Amino acid sequence: MRRGRLILASSLLLLSANLASAQCTVPNTIVDGTIIDAAPVAADFNAVATCAGQLGSAGAQNAVQITGTGGAFNAVGPLSSGQVLIGSSSGTPVAATLSAGPGISITNGAGAITISASGTPAGGGADWLNGNAVVAPNASAFTLRTGSTTPTGAAISATTRGMMLAATSATSSFTAMMAEVPLPSGPWQATMLSLYTGPLSTYTNTGIAVRDSVNARSVQFGMGAMSSTSYRFDYQTTSGGAGLNSYQNDTALVDPGLPLPNEPIWSRLTYDGTKLTWSFSRDGEFYVTGFSVAANAFLTNLNTIGPVVFFNQTARPSWIPTMHILSWKVVSL
Repeated sequence: MRRGRLILASSLLLLSANLASAQCTVPNTIVDGTIIDAAPVAADFNAVATCAGQLGSAGAQNAVQITGTGGAFNAVGPLSSGQVLIGSSSGTPVAATLSAGPGISITNGAGAITISASGTPAGGGADWLNGNAVVAPNASAFTLRTGSTTPTGAAISATTRGMMLAATSATSSFTAMMAEVPLPSGPWQATMLSLYTGPLSTYTNTGIAVRDSVNARSVQFGMGAMSSTSYRFDYQTTSGGAGLNSYQNDTALVDPGLPLPNEPIWSRLTYDGTKLTWSFSRDGEFYVTGFSVAANAFLTNLNTIGPVVFFNQTARPSWIPTMHILSWKVVSL
């Protein structure tokens, strides 16, 4: 019996000593030579087992161990190829991959992350075409929307380089034509390379539109004419009909250094969950922000997106307006 008590006491002392640095405690103190009841012995063993379980490794094989509440181990992972632990000042580190910025590509491999330039830096010879960035649009994926006064012959058609949104003549009254596709849920980013040919005076606007099909509203970001003497970036809101009928308001940025609307231009519209940010680029790699507005400033729902041409002109209504879309891509973020 005495030998049994010694084994029990020695076992508890050994376990307690091994876990002492982690501040494990047992509810009962066992002294050699005393008569020991089974209840306190079981309580001590249970306490040590619980402590050992808390301080042991957590998670699956190859998971990364981090210290959690009370000194216990928590697991992150196992990490997939290219993932690293990224810290947070307000919470637990998370496993994530690095995000590539403009002109940068990231390749993730087993135990390796390769970061490299994805194109020619600005000023180094990259031009508007930037074949690596071009994603030719599929005309059949788009639906035509217009104002109540439809531009004569308005249509979407495929071309050898992508597609075009065109009419056989413009109109002297306010109206629009839009080629739209559904938007994904959550944050997204749309990128377009376009070229407009046709009348610009007065206040014609070409760019990217987002439509609220439920409340018949639309916002447009792009480039157009400022009267008949200069050009501008423009953020415009419209409503009625399909959301393209009546002008509501706009904010324009005028600069003598702006590219002409009838030159190829890359434009990008990003929705981060709260804001719509429009930016432009001459090479499809490096973008400059023109507008950043609250997404709910005019729209309640963001249902569709696409290239758009708005007419509000009194001159050249018989000229053929054509918006060539050479690249189009919408991705979820």
